[in-house]
Amino acid sequence: MQPPSRSGNCGASALCALAIASLFGLPSMAAESAPAEAPADPAQEEKPSGWLAMMTDPEDGRFDMSRWLLDRKGFLPIPLIITEPAVGYGGGLGLAFFHRNEGVGVDGKPIPPDISAVLGMGTENGTWAGGAAHMGFWRQNTIRTTSALIVPSINVDFYGGGNLPEIPGGIAYQLQGWVAVQSVLFRLRGGNWWAGAQAIYLNADTKLRENPPPPLDQLAGKVSNGSLGATLQYDSRDNLFSPTTGWSGELQLRQHWGEFRDRDFSYTALDADSKYYFRKGDDWYFGWRVKANFSGEDTPFYALPFISLRGIPMARYQGEQVLSTEVEARYAIDRRWSVLGFGGVGRAASADDKLSKATDRWSGGGGFRYLIARQLGFQTGIDVARGPEEWAFYLQFGSAWVMF
Repeated sequence: MQPPSRSGNCGASALCALAIASLFGLPSMAAESAPAEAPADPAQEEKPSGWLAMMTDPEDGRFDMSRWLLDRKGFLPIPLIITEPAVGYGGGLGLAFFHRNEGVGVDGKPIPPDISAVLGMGTENGTWAGGAAHMGFWRQNTIRTTSALIVPSINVDFYGGGNLPEIPGGIAYQLQGWVAVQSVLFRLRGGNWWAGAQAIYLNADTKLRENPPPPLDQLAGKVSNGSLGATLQYDSRDNLFSPTTGWSGELQLRQHWGEFRDRDFSYTALDADSKYYFRKGDDWYFGWRVKANFSGEDTPFYALPFISLRGIPMARYQGEQVLSTEVEARYAIDRRWSVLGFGGVGRAASADDKLSKATDRWSGGGGFRYLIARQLGFQTGIDVARGPEEWAFYLQFGSAWVMF
């Protein structure tokens, strides 16, 4: 048995999640969220008397970053530790800045804080990325916007998919360029329904690190890929960062236009994502996710949907049709600490094959969480997972499903 590795833990930060989601054609994040608990009355809290006081919750005397993030407009450093076999060992740092919004929204819940983030990361095989993003809540939480600009240079392997055959061992390639994302959502009639639009633009070069035989030699070239999409979302979750109750469902339809190796292409992509959270008693919390991605036959190889489950490396199993589901159970030891277990399965198939006959790819594991910011309902912890081929572990900030 090999020791666990942190397989592609870019999900640790909102910014990196946006970068990967945008790059591979997944829907960008847009989550609802009121804090799990209303902020304590400032008049009943102790006045900060130093760094230690800012990092201690006066309610239970434990380590807590709520006051640092909200009262002082502080930042949350997010370490990125990467041991993904496809890119080698590496790391980076993300900084998330929280901007408090006063008052309540039209739904009667406290307005979530705006979040700005910057990121830099790199690995031993030459992969690196940097960028910035902002998520804003406007007009009493009736409008949400997400903006991001990412500059990646990624060295990974392609294992086949779409109209290309399976490639044992994969073929190494590099994708280097920049990607911009802009999305906006509007609340419908003051309820939990949202509708909006998204625009993505990618400009990059793909380079092969080997000299493969035809038709694989056609995977290198300059690419530009722009898309416009419509989004419909329902969100009744009780928290943006670590939901415990409610349902979130999103349907996104995008049309892509672009050019690859001086050849024009266009394709349509449809993404559906459902996340349901519920609790039993005071100690048990459960979640169930179902995710589906469908893309047209003209989809470039780098933009093919892939199975996204803990324990399975990103882009390992790709195809025009992808379906996955995962369940999670968490037990609260006390108000701060909890342990959890999870498991899931996914399938990926080309447009010419039937998804019902595709191979099941199973994964599962466990982990723990610590409530690091009580007023935000924000948990952090570690997950360890096993997929079809290897072990992986992930440093989680918030729910593992919030961004992906």
